[in-house]
Amino acid sequence: MSRFVRRALVGVALGVLVYVAAVLWVDAGRVREAMSEYTWSMVLVALALSSVNYLLRFLKWELCLGWLAVRGEGPGSAPGLTYSRSLLVYLAGLSMSVTPGKIGEVLRSYLLRETDGVPFTRTAPIVVADRLTDLVALVVLSLVGIAEHREYLPVAIVTLALVVAGVVVLGSPRLCRGLLALLGRLPRLRGLVARAEGLVESSAAVLRLRALLVLSVISVVGWGLECVGYWLILHGFPGVEASLPLCIFLWATTTLIGALSFLPGGLGATEGSLTVLVARLAHGVTQPIALASTILIRACTLWYGELVGGVALAVLIRRGSGSPPASDEPPVGPRA
Repeated sequence: MSRFVRRALVGVALGVLVYVAAVLWVDAGRVREAMSEYTWSMVLVALALSSVNYLLRFLKWELCLGWLAVRGEGPGSAPGLTYSRSLLVYLAGLSMSVTPGKIGEVLRSYLLRETDGVPFTRTAPIVVADRLTDLVALVVLSLVGIAEHREYLPVAIVTLALVVAGVVVLGSPRLCRGLLALLGRLPRLRGLVARAEGLVESSAAVLRLRALLVLSVISVVGWGLECVGYWLILHGFPGVEASLPLCIFLWATTTLIGALSFLPGGLGATEGSLTVLVARLAHGVTQPIALASTILIRACTLWYGELVGGVALAVLIRRGSGSPPASDEPPVGPRA
């Protein structure tokens, strides 16, 4: 697991460089002055809201495990998987948030294979379903202010187009197998494609319309809590006036911009767009306050998740594997 730790540390180092560069660009003294009268209790509330969001996202993980009958009987199942170990596995995946598109969170599937012998390909599609429904939720939340800021409508449209394309291809066993067959013609991908066959039925199970609707509703609530957290963070600065709908629009839209950039954790893209937009649209927000508020909300969301994930991953590493790793090609057997 050391390679996962190294990748997480690379992401953290990149984040530090981004923030140091931003602070130096604005002026460290002005940023420090803007935070001198800050109401720090707002940060504690924002952290609490992020914690609730993580629990809601864990609920999404558990629902998907249920739809895939992971705790059932038979090859590749884990009837002994406890909720506490499942929570640790889920939280450990947060340590990979600073990866392009958060795809590194597929670490959960690797950990579940190591701890309970569940094949990697059986649960890997959960990460795809999680990300697609997160994008749907962010689009829904961004629509709160899109009527007044129509120049950002293309961001929502492009995101929805990508989501629909992903659901149509990965949610259809026929199309998914066709895509794998096409990729299998490439010599370098042939072995990988053969092992990916187990993804087909799992993808279809978690990308059904009903499943996507349930997961998307949970995501809207979870990301909505982070929007409220951003609203509170902003109002910790004296003299700032920003409505909750404006903060929802700002946080959702700039998070989408970060996601579409496919940069690790949206680093740079989310921070840059949020800092510029909040200074332009919110009353009483100077450039130093804009940067300081951006750093604080990212600390309460992205970097807090990295910290929680790192602790959970350390606990799992300390405990070691509970079951021998399983082959990636046993029957999947998802529920209808």
